[in-house]
Amino acid sequence: MGNPSVHDHENLPILVAGGAASGLRGGRHITFKDGTPLANLHLTLLDRVGVRLDGFGDSNGKIEDLFDPVSL
Repeated sequence: MGNPSVHDHENLPILVAGGAASGLRGGRHITFKDGTPLANLHLTLLDRVGVRLDGFGDSNGKIEDLFDPVSL
């Protein structure tokens, strides 16, 4: 937890791992502006595996540019 005394998820280090087959753009350290909900990452990952939701928890959008565009 970012601060276990209040059970929050602020300033929490997250590691997202995947390979080329997932389309995940690796080799980066991404810092988001204060107040970005962790649920945005969850919503983005759910969308990537085919679970389409309008929202998840306190999300306010998906994370852009986490994955490379898929070319068919």
